[in-house]
Amino acid sequence: MQPQANPATGNEASDSAPTRKAAIIPDFTGTPVPIGQLTERADWPQGALGSFVSIHGFDGVVVEIINQSIKVISADRTTQRFNSNRLRTLFAPHARPKPVPVEAVKEPAPELAGVPARSRSSLDEGRPAAPARVHITAPDFVAPLRPIRSYATQMDFPQCAYGKHVDIRGYSGVVVEIVDGSLKIQTQAGGIRSFNGAMLRKLYGAV
Repeated sequence: MQPQANPATGNEASDSAPTRKAAIIPDFTGTPVPIGQLTERADWPQGALGSFVSIHGFDGVVVEIINQSIKVISADRTTQRFNSNRLRTLFAPHARPKPVPVEAVKEPAPELAGVPARSRSSLDEGRPAAPARVHITAPDFVAPLRPIRSYATQMDFPQCAYGKHVDIRGYSGVVVEIVDGSLKIQTQAGGIRSFNGAMLRKLYGAV
C-alpha cells in the first residue's frame, strides 16, 4: 500500500518519523518559576513539561519536549527552544563548600607580621574585632522571591540582601552568607553559588 499524503502539511506520512508527545495547552497563571529550580530535579527535562518558567527574562510555558530540547511558548505566542543539557550546565549548582572555622580564616594584620604573639596581644588592644562570618543554616524559601535589582540599588548593598530570597537571572535562592563582598546564595535543593557583590551592583544597581 502506498503511503498517503498528509492533507495538513502536504508531506507523505512515514512510519519511521520520530514520535513527539502531543503539545499541551499552556497555562500562564501564577508567577513563572526560575528554570534553575527545575534543572536541579532528577526528572529534568520531563518534569518541566507544562510548567510556567522564566529563562533569562523569557517567560513562557514548556509545551513540548523534543529530543534534547524544550519548546517554550510565551503569552504573546512567541516560541523559543532551549537545549536541556545546556540549561542544566548553565544553572547547575556548585558543590556546597565545607564550613570553615572562624579561627582558620583569621590572619594577623600586615603591620603585625613578624611580631611575637606575646607582644601582638598588647598591640591588639583597642583594635576593633573583625566581624564573624555567620552562615544561615535554615534559609527561608517561603519568603517572597525578589529580583536582585531591588537590593542592588540600595546604599547598604550587599548587606541588605543578607537572608533574603533573591533571583539572579533565573537562579534563585537565599543569601546565606556574605564573605569579602561576595554573596553565597543557596537554592532550595541545597546547592550554593557565589556572586560578586560589586559586579551585581554594576549590573543591576542603576536606578
